[in-house]
Amino acid sequence: MSGQDQHHEIERCTNQVKQAYQMIVQAKTNGNMEQLEQAEQQLLQAEEYLKATQAHFGSEAIENPQFQQTEEQLHDARQEIDLFRNNHR
Repeated sequence: MSGQDQHHEIERCTNQVKQAYQMIVQAKTNGNMEQLEQAEQQLLQAEEYLKATQAHFGSEAIENPQFQQTEEQLHDARQEIDLFRNNHR
């Protein structure tokens, strides 16, 4: 696969994480735990896709700044979910 393919795959992961993050914000605003669960599922899918992209492209993907940023966003989104859950027990 080419660099363009790699960019497309990473972009797809990035979009999934962004969508999940938007769902988290909405869930927090509405206090909606079901929406939070949906966001978490979206994050799990994004994480699996990110792992598959990493496995396919190897160090080339890991060294990509967009890949690194997406990993950070995924981590931040997970922290947001944990914080929300801890505050609503």
